[in-house]
Amino acid sequence: MHCVLLFLVAVLPLSTALHQGRVKPPAECEATEIKFPRHDEYVKKINKYRKLMIEGNQRNGQRFRNLPMGENVLEMEWSCDLEKKAIAAFDNTCPTQPPGAPTNTTGFFVYQNETDEDPMDLWLSEINRTHLDLHEHPEAPVRCHGKNPNYCNLVRYDAARIGCAEKDCSGKKSTFCLIDRP
Repeated sequence: MHCVLLFLVAVLPLSTALHQGRVKPPAECEATEIKFPRHDEYVKKINKYRKLMIEGNQRNGQRFRNLPMGENVLEMEWSCDLEKKAIAAFDNTCPTQPPGAPTNTTGFFVYQNETDEDPMDLWLSEINRTHLDLHEHPEAPVRCHGKNPNYCNLVRYDAARIGCAEKDCSGKKSTFCLIDRP
């Protein structure tokens, strides 16, 4: 009887959370450590797109059906460690080309006018402009095959942390973000 009760109390809620596709990782840093001013905004935008994917509501390009529902997708959290690595990658310069991403991370970079589109919106909106080729079986995993690399890496199921740095450069801005997966 105790085994059945343990299953109902411990295992069933966990399987339901995983089925819904949302798992929240533990927080990594104190808010006072964070230097990037829009960190909450960036995390919310990523999680919004992840939620669209989890619920099967993410459009696949402009004229195509929705992407299949995502499963076991982690919620994104801010990482002070990745933020520090992104700051260090700038090496006190104002890069116009992407800095190298540290081992076991993936980098996202944009150099643009300060008034141009928000970098996170630019990266995530790739899926709204360019469709991904889907497998004929809807339950097959979605593979990006070089299309929409920023979107695909930002919403990938196993990436849980992001950190960014920004540098103002005489009317231009360099933005560099890192996620915790290669």
